[in-house]
Amino acid sequence: MILKSYIVEQNIGLLRKNKVNLLYGENDGIKDDIKTEIKNEKGEAEIINLFQEEILKDNKVLFDHIQNLSLFSLKKIIFIHEVTDKLYKDICELTENKLENIEVYIYASALDKRSKLRSYFEKEKSIAIVACYQDNERTLSNYIRNKLKGLTGLTQEITNIIIYNSNLNRKSIKSEISKIKVFFGENKIEKEKVLQLLNVTLNKEFGQIRDAALLGDKIKVNRLMGEIEFTNEDIYSYLNQIAARLNNLNEIQNLNLNINNLETAVDSLSPKVFWKDKPIYINQLKNWDKKKLEETLLRVSQLELFMKKNSNIRNDVLIKDLIVGLCVQATNHV
Repeated sequence: MILKSYIVEQNIGLLRKNKVNLLYGENDGIKDDIKTEIKNEKGEAEIINLFQEEILKDNKVLFDHIQNLSLFSLKKIIFIHEVTDKLYKDICELTENKLENIEVYIYASALDKRSKLRSYFEKEKSIAIVACYQDNERTLSNYIRNKLKGLTGLTQEITNIIIYNSNLNRKSIKSEISKIKVFFGENKIEKEKVLQLLNVTLNKEFGQIRDAALLGDKIKVNRLMGEIEFTNEDIYSYLNQIAARLNNLNEIQNLNLNINNLETAVDSLSPKVFWKDKPIYINQLKNWDKKKLEETLLRVSQLELFMKKNSNIRNDVLIKDLIVGLCVQATNHV
C-alpha cells in the first residue's frame, strides 16, 4: 500500500495500521522527522536499531527480536537501516510473521521501479511504503513556517534566506531552525541577525564560484579557488548548493520544452528566481541542456554517496575537482 509522505507527516498514526512500513528515497530529512515522531509517540517502547549487513550475516538477529518479548516494556519498535533488495526474502518472511506489540520500520535509499522490495510493499495491503522525495521551495517554506510558528517576525524573505542557505536540504534546515529558536527565544526574528547567525556570507562566496563554474568562467573560477576556504563541515552544503542550482536549471529546461523561450521559462519557475539572478540563470541555461544536467546531477549524487562511505578521503579536493569539471563541461557547447 502506498502512502504519501506529506500525509504521513500530518498523521503519523497512519503507519501504526500496518505491520511493517518501508520508507525509501533520497530525502533523509523527511525520514529522520518521521522516525523522531514515531519514537516520541511511542514513549516507553523499546527501540531496536538493526542494519542490513548484520542481518545478512545472520538473520537470527532479526527474528530473535521478533519472537522474543521485550524485557523492558510492553511494546517494541524495530528500525532496519540501509536496506536493499538483498534483504528481500528476509523482509517477506518478516511480514508473514504475526507481530504482536511490535512495529517494524524499514529504511532504504532510492529504490527504482524494478526493485522487488518496492513492488512487494506497493501491492500488499497489510504493509505500507512511503516515498521520501527531495523537498522543493514550497514544501520547505511550509516546513519552516510550521516549525517557527511560535516566533514573531518571520517573513517570506527570511524564510527564503533559510532555504537557500541550506540549499533545499531539510536536515540542514532543521539545524538552522534550532539555532534560530535558541538565539531569538521569545524575541522577534530579525533579518540581519539571521544573516549573521547562519553565516550566510560563506554560502554567498561559494555561490559565486558555483555560478562561475556553470558559466564556464575559468578565470573567475581560478581566482575564487584561491580565495575560498573549503571546510570539511560545509562539504555537504557545497554539494547541496550545486545540486540545487542544477535541479533548478533542469526544471527550467523542462518548462522550456513547451514555452521555447528561456526568459519566459525562468519567469515560470516556482518559487520565482530573484531578479538579480535571472541573467545568470539564462546564461547558464545556454551552456547546459537537459542531457548534460541530468548526467551531472547523477555525478553529484554519486560523489556525495562516495564521500559518505569514505570518511578518510580529502573531501575538499573532491569538491574542487567537481567545480573544475563543471567549468569544463560548461564550455563544451550543447
